[in-house]
Amino acid sequence: MHQEQSISQKIIRNTIFNAIGRFWSILVGLFLTPYIVHHIGVERYGILAIVGVITGYFGLLDFGIGISFVKYIAEFYTKKDYEKINQVINTGFVFYSIFALVIIAAGFLFINPLLTFFKIPQALFNEAHFVFLLGIIIFGISNALSPFRAIQGGLQRMDITNKVSIAISIPMILGTIFFLESGYGLPGLMVNNAIIFVISSTTNLFIAFKILPELRFSLFSISKKVFKILWVFGYKVRVGQIAGTMVTQVDKLLIGYFLSISSVTFYTLGSSIIEKAQSIPTLLLTALLPAFFEINAKDDREKLLNAYIRGTKYLALITLPLFIFLIISALHIMMIWMGQGYESSAWVIQILAIGTIVHILVGVGYSVSLAIGAPEISMRSSLIYTILNIVLSIVLIIKFGFIGTVWGTTISLLIGCGYFFWKLHKKINLPLVNFVKKTILSTTIICISIGLLIAGLSSIVQNFLGDLNRIRSLVIFLVQGIVFIILYLIVLRYRKPFDKVDIGIFKNWNPSIQHLIVKWVSNS
Repeated sequence: MHQEQSISQKIIRNTIFNAIGRFWSILVGLFLTPYIVHHIGVERYGILAIVGVITGYFGLLDFGIGISFVKYIAEFYTKKDYEKINQVINTGFVFYSIFALVIIAAGFLFINPLLTFFKIPQALFNEAHFVFLLGIIIFGISNALSPFRAIQGGLQRMDITNKVSIAISIPMILGTIFFLESGYGLPGLMVNNAIIFVISSTTNLFIAFKILPELRFSLFSISKKVFKILWVFGYKVRVGQIAGTMVTQVDKLLIGYFLSISSVTFYTLGSSIIEKAQSIPTLLLTALLPAFFEINAKDDREKLLNAYIRGTKYLALITLPLFIFLIISALHIMMIWMGQGYESSAWVIQILAIGTIVHILVGVGYSVSLAIGAPEISMRSSLIYTILNIVLSIVLIIKFGFIGTVWGTTISLLIGCGYFFWKLHKKINLPLVNFVKKTILSTTIICISIGLLIAGLSSIVQNFLGDLNRIRSLVIFLVQGIVFIILYLIVLRYRKPFDKVDIGIFKNWNPSIQHLIVKWVSNS
């Protein structure tokens, strides 16, 4: 029998595999998106984006049951209570199967009003009709099978999750190329999605029974008591996650309604850069959540708070330089990626980046609030954000157009996250000012200073080079990146943010890295 890994080892292992999977996903998205847009056009790509929004909002109607799977699978697995794990999975499967039928039926009933609401051009109506219905069917069945996928997260086996994701991406890429080159267009993309869904679902079901031999599929394992536990915890978390779902989704709906489907594409391209960048620092959060559940199951509050402080510090060291760099290089990113004509997408990147920084830095605290059984904090902050977002986005899009709704989202996000920090720290009795000084403040000042310096130098260089094209933007982008990284590493070496405990954590992963940390950024 293998020796049980420490929690820090699990976090590091899962973060590494999450990083591998996420970077591969980002690369695939960066290469496929221009290919898809150029083949199907901005209007059809806008339809594809709206489909994602609608299925995302359908997902909010499940009372948050699915969010509870990882928490309770992790806790029951820690206690070796396999009977309870089976009750969680089978109860979740039955609930989501019923939920899928309801969602699919609603899709068939309301498809035409939805297409009319978003002013889908008549020439694209039939394509949009097919894409919407197939997308909703895939979404519904995927939800029904989600309890089995959650086993990988509950057992903290993100290595398996990411290996499967990378393997499945290969036929997905080949299928995308085949259907588009064969002239099947947007409907072909959705058929390809359906095929990939079948392959991935079959694979994940096999893995579930493989890594958890005690798993039993049985309707006799359905439990009203377990359902109540899942529901009571889940609905508060679901409301709390509305902010994450609505950060860009409300904007897409408002732009589609007040402006045009084509404008949705320009917004989606900009927000997709933010989403891809956001996925890098949140790799740590994905690994932290089940680990925090395990810590809380052992009733070690001091260890949980210490992990919160250190986790936020690590997150800030990655998030702040990444997003400050995005702000100063947004125009060049869009020029390199999509070419001329996508300048409005660069504004989306710059504005959303401001709110996204704070939203990410709240992430470790969000995991803490779930671990201590206080999801209502996130729920209330999310409600504040949601109401403000809808009101401000509508007012600002009417007054300022395309960019107005982006500012509405960012302002609302800053206010909602500020409320969350205040309530969480009051709950855990941790002074917020001291927490900010220990984790965020210094890195923020450093990154803003470097960003302003590089932005000024870039402006001078751009005036010298003249009008931008892909080659010139690539040169400026590379120089910006190299200079930013060098200056940031120099400042880190001087600042030395890691202490002996941090070094010990890294040493659990690889002892050789300790020497590098001691030399460059440790204060011991």
